[in-house]
Amino acid sequence: MKTAPITLTEFYHRFPKADLHYHLLGGVRLETMLWFANKYDIVLSELEAKAYYRAYQAETGIVKGGIEALTFLYQLMREPSDYAKVLLEVAEDAHACGVKYIETFWNPSDTPLSYAEVTCALADAIDSAYQNMGIVIRLVPSINREKSPEQAIAMLEDMIAAPHPYVLGIGIDYKEHDAPVEKFWKAYRLAKQHGYKLTAHCSEFGLHWRNVETGIELIGVDRIDHGYTIVDNPALTKEYAEKGIPFTVIPSNTYYFKQWPRYQDWCLHHPIRAMAKAGMNIIPCTDDWHIHNTDSANCYRVMVEDFGFDLESLKQMMLNSIEACWMPDSTKQQWLAEWSDEFDLLRSNLTTEPSISPEMKICYRR
Repeated sequence: MKTAPITLTEFYHRFPKADLHYHLLGGVRLETMLWFANKYDIVLSELEAKAYYRAYQAETGIVKGGIEALTFLYQLMREPSDYAKVLLEVAEDAHACGVKYIETFWNPSDTPLSYAEVTCALADAIDSAYQNMGIVIRLVPSINREKSPEQAIAMLEDMIAAPHPYVLGIGIDYKEHDAPVEKFWKAYRLAKQHGYKLTAHCSEFGLHWRNVETGIELIGVDRIDHGYTIVDNPALTKEYAEKGIPFTVIPSNTYYFKQWPRYQDWCLHHPIRAMAKAGMNIIPCTDDWHIHNTDSANCYRVMVEDFGFDLESLKQMMLNSIEACWMPDSTKQQWLAEWSDEFDLLRSNLTTEPSISPEMKICYRR
């Protein structure tokens, strides 16, 4: 059915999406950070706040990055209502980009509040977001790998003591260099014993592919977050592609911007392209929405206009995201049918298809 014609920009914003790699505090708006500082009488100038956001790097001369920003924000957010405010704003921003489902990370060991009270506040906001916008959000408490394995166990014990149906699994994030995932095997084992799904940030900052192998073979994760250097091991790449193990990939990842500062090199050599060519199960995600100066529409735009994927590839990635999410199978089957139809309808109304040079074009099919 043809309706009003739409541009590519409108298409990127409107087709249905799932974001399975979204750090809740990475979605804090600049004005909200300043609002928290004012609320608690913390001295924070606008310029100092902007230093945490990539969009203002030219103005501030620096960008402190996602990890520093998240750590700072956890200290700014001192009441459960602060978390509810952020989640509702995340829902508003995501809804405007066609996002229908989010699995969001947050770090219980970094907040001065109890796990139970934050979870309760987030759950109430999730209900409100669904009622008002129809967006579904679920929670993935995550280990801060810069802290001790014992603190990770304590996080799991808090989760077990205060279970909630919106909490689907656990993750692990922050700096991986001195904290490979196997260091936290006890927490992961405890999570699995209590029915939680498992994911882990592995091989994020150009670190060795063996961190991915460890996450899959020893920890038994259901998904890998990042995992780019797996392409340095062709045998494992082939094996994990055949098994269909999901990898959430981030076009706005800072490390690769630094590796290839020349735009053309970044487009051509980014490992996301190699992962796709190998047939891996890749799912584009945003990571830290406002901190990284991106959004879900831009995420998919980059996949087409910078990395060279055709629109049928975007549809495949959209379907991958549904298959890899942790919702019930009945819900996933419904979404697979509905989102596919919606994607096709919107595409049929495009005024023009993207123009991709033959040497860059990738037709990603799984």
